[in-house]
Amino acid sequence: MDNCKYVNTPCRPHSQFRDSEGIPLSDATIYRSIVEALQYLTFTRPDLAYAVNTACQYMHTPTEVHYDLVKRILRYVLGSLEYGLTYSSSSNPSLVAFSDSDWAADPNTRRSVTGFVVYLGYNPISWQSKK
Repeated sequence: MDNCKYVNTPCRPHSQFRDSEGIPLSDATIYRSIVEALQYLTFTRPDLAYAVNTACQYMHTPTEVHYDLVKRILRYVLGSLEYGLTYSSSSNPSLVAFSDSDWAADPNTRRSVTGFVVYLGYNPISWQSKK
């Protein structure tokens, strides 16, 4: 994947994945290994939280469609290596939080996906995306 084209987003907007969509992978070991590594990357890359969370939901029985999502995340990471968290001092730090959720948008379980980010001044200090 060293010579692949970069993408501007870690996953396609408004994309939804189904459990049974696509052909199951014959060996899911590589899928699991890549997704586990991407989980560590979310510690410093909150822009990956949603996409990696989505890939984690299919660890037991991944398909080719789910593997395509993982490859897209890797293409995004390759094109955004300079991204990451930077922290700066502020003379007047204020605590600001943003949150969002969808209402039962998961097509498999009809559960909601929520997310939040908390800033101290201009610095993100906590973030999460979960079902």
